[in-house]
Amino acid sequence: MGRARLALLTASAVVAVIGPLPARGATAREGPGSVQVAQSLVARWSELTGPPEAMRTAGTDVAVKTFNATFVPDQVVAAGGMIWLVGPAPAGNSNKGRCRVGRLNPTTLGLVTFALGSCGFNVTAGNGSPFLETAVADVKSQTYAVHIERFSTSTHTSTVYRAVSATLILGSDIAHTQLGYAGGSLWLYAQGTSPEVLRLSASSGAVEHDYASVPQSGGGEPLIAGTSGYVWLAGGAGTGADFVRVDLGDRAESTVRLGGNYASVYDMLGAGRQLYFLYLGGRTASDARALGSFIGHLGPDGTVLGRSPEERAGTTLVEGSGQLFTVGPGLTCTAGLPVWRVGPGTLRTTMVTTLNPPGDPCDWDNGYRPAAAAAGSVFVLYSASSAAVLYRVTAP
Repeated sequence: MGRARLALLTASAVVAVIGPLPARGATAREGPGSVQVAQSLVARWSELTGPPEAMRTAGTDVAVKTFNATFVPDQVVAAGGMIWLVGPAPAGNSNKGRCRVGRLNPTTLGLVTFALGSCGFNVTAGNGSPFLETAVADVKSQTYAVHIERFSTSTHTSTVYRAVSATLILGSDIAHTQLGYAGGSLWLYAQGTSPEVLRLSASSGAVEHDYASVPQSGGGEPLIAGTSGYVWLAGGAGTGADFVRVDLGDRAESTVRLGGNYASVYDMLGAGRQLYFLYLGGRTASDARALGSFIGHLGPDGTVLGRSPEERAGTTLVEGSGQLFTVGPGLTCTAGLPVWRVGPGTLRTTMVTTLNPPGDPCDWDNGYRPAAAAAGSVFVLYSASSAAVLYRVTAP
């Protein structure tokens, strides 16, 4: 996801100039100035970022835990006050191809791992348990049947539910699904012949409701976020800035369209009754080419409560202990892996620290879930094929 997401972000700048992405099978053509728009966006982000050492917050503590040999996690999520890591055994290990889940104490960094019944992705958590999306391929029809896997944190065993009803996903569309938890249910965003979102029972995986009027994926992963009373859906990087809001009570759907120069929403996070999101947008109301990175804030009714000035923002939002953070290299990979704290009200960012992963910072979010928060700290996972590093960042 790392380089692919960055490519989609710069592609979003092109979309603002040349219009929507082409339909499947169509050929994209560069419009006048599209390359210059993408290049100027990257250059502008670098200008805003500046030397990372000059913006670190004094007193920040960073602890590092490395993984190799028997367990290389590529996803991280918080549940029940613990950090949960998911990933396979590396190449050359006797357990190669078998996936495990690790329970990490956020204070001591002590780790215990358990076997999973099936490898999975798009890990999410609800009611204290991790859930995964798994897929079984039918080579003959070139489709995937999607299953939900639940890991019990009390018995330390996993259960793979029956195939999700009516969800057969064609070929590469499996890469454009999303799994979330909100309102006591699981939510599966599927990109088949047309996009749909299924509300699933967390105890059985059975379909509780089907929502068909949802945003089209933009070529990456769509987005799901839960707030008090609502679930929010968006197409993700490469699409526009429209949301669908689902009322958890009466199941009603409503479309929230942001006015002004919003080019693409590429991450969002629910915190209480509020929705925060990262997006590309116009620096001025009159120039659609002058795009920058911004942080937005929506209230429960879809009203825009805040929009930051052009800001240094990564690719992932994380909330912990009532504080909002953003993590990731943004549109350039030349300044390590920054972690920023987002100021309440102003939505301005202050750099907490810059991490220096062992590989290319652009590849930091190759996993499906690269960051989480627990016990007052932000946990950032950098994963490669044979080793992984987890950073615990505690800001003063």
